[in-house]
Amino acid sequence: MEHSNKNQNITTEEVPIDSNYIRDEQNNNVVTPTIVDDKDKLIRSITWLHAFWVASGVPPLVLFSIGAIAATVGNPSWLVWTLSISIGFLQSFVYAEIAGLFPNKSGGASVYGALAWIRYGKVLAPISVWCNWFGWSPVLTIGTGLSAGYILSMFDSNALINTWQFRIVSLHFIQTDLSIRINSTFIIGAILMLVVFAIQHRGILSAARIQMMFAISALLPLIILGIVPLFLGKVHAKNFIPFAPLKRDATNNITTGNWDKAGITSLAGGMFIAGWSAYAFETAVCYTSEFKNPGSDTFKAILSSGLLCLFVFSLIPFTFQGTLGLKRMLDPGIYNGMGVAKAMAEMIGGGKTPRVQ
Repeated sequence: MEHSNKNQNITTEEVPIDSNYIRDEQNNNVVTPTIVDDKDKLIRSITWLHAFWVASGVPPLVLFSIGAIAATVGNPSWLVWTLSISIGFLQSFVYAEIAGLFPNKSGGASVYGALAWIRYGKVLAPISVWCNWFGWSPVLTIGTGLSAGYILSMFDSNALINTWQFRIVSLHFIQTDLSIRINSTFIIGAILMLVVFAIQHRGILSAARIQMMFAISALLPLIILGIVPLFLGKVHAKNFIPFAPLKRDATNNITTGNWDKAGITSLAGGMFIAGWSAYAFETAVCYTSEFKNPGSDTFKAILSSGLLCLFVFSLIPFTFQGTLGLKRMLDPGIYNGMGVAKAMAEMIGGGKTPRVQ
């Protein structure tokens, strides 16, 4: 229906009050927008607490590199972990801010990077995403490999399950005794990876609930490990001195270095290795488009995950070094991760066989 205003000669039009109609201001027409089928959208089914439990799988990553950083930096290695997780905690607020700008995007830092690069080239965006997750993919191999090693450590070292292997290709030209082979570690690790995939394939809500059980069973022993030696008086100040980086001489023997260019370089190298684990709780913002209330859940998820990691990544390296000392930390078993479980048991008085009188 149209009405004519004689004074101003303006024509108006009554439009049905319906969200399916939108006025095209340029052509002064009423148009019906295209209906987009949103059945494939991610379901908003989780809260910040679910994301917290998913990210709570990050603190055990400190055990992956604790020996490697000690072998790189020396006595200041515990400080490297504290500095690294502090940087990660501060940058988590940046992630939370960016996530707030894109409440309908899931994928975390990888997607935010793609959104920044796409204006400069459509090819750069997917490359950015690919590079981010390619960098994290070794977590799957290292994590399942260490888990398989912990399981196999329950058997005697000479047992068939530990000695059996099938060599595919020898790589002795790269390093002695290096080869591509299938053994019990490979098989158990592959099974663990398939189990994790099956859990995650059921959806984030189901995965978060199962992860909660895994997280509690992993975090409680880890926190006990960090606290009990302090009360038992096993953390000694002598294990933190001299507070200087390691130095290797011409014959690769380890000596105490200085805070010169080489020492600072070693510290920077340790920070680089630690960042691979310490920044991983950014995964809490990977599920923004699946939060029931992304406006508040995103910040709560990243803050709570960051505080947990700040506590664990500061406590565990400090207790490890204060209890074991640098010499024990440089043990090949701790350096490659396979002897970490045994060292953990020793720290709280376990793993000792009673003497028979």
